[in-house]
Amino acid sequence: MTTTITRAADLPRIPWRNGQGLTTELAMSGSSDDFAWRVSLADVTQSGAFSLFPGVDRTIVLVEGEGMALHLPDGVHPLERDVPFAFDGGLVVSCTVERPTQDLNLMTRRGTTTGTIEVLDLDGTADVVPGTGSVVVVVLDGSCSVGGERLGTGDVAVVTGADATRLDGAGRVALVRIAQAG
Repeated sequence: MTTTITRAADLPRIPWRNGQGLTTELAMSGSSDDFAWRVSLADVTQSGAFSLFPGVDRTIVLVEGEGMALHLPDGVHPLERDVPFAFDGGLVVSCTVERPTQDLNLMTRRGTTTGTIEVLDLDGTADVVPGTGSVVVVVLDGSCSVGGERLGTGDVAVVTGADATRLDGAGRVALVRIAQAG
């Protein structure tokens, strides 16, 4: 088992591909331009267009704020807090927000990797089964320990090669499970 911890203060903030906002890169396999998977946290301060990512499957979870709606070719999709919504990153998508929000994003390169997001209210101990790939643990609020290492709000742990990972603490945690496609 390998666990990589990154503290909130050390996470890079980069401009969106379309230049209309900033995102915090939480974890990634590959580079910003050529990733197999990427997990990020975006601050959305105004309504506008999403960046295009052809060949990438996206999952978004509203983690702070209220009232974000995605506008996709098939209609409007209001997002509910802590409920994942998946879509094709190559589609023209925009969003409407009334007030600033924050969302957690998972991007997986189609045919290479797949992934899911779950938001967990942790109060005590939970065993997380990663499956065949990696688990990215993002502390949204509160604190927890991962493999004996204490994480606070905004900290991230990437766990690979584990049959199960034990989380212990109190708070709101996002679990991003990533596996090889196939």
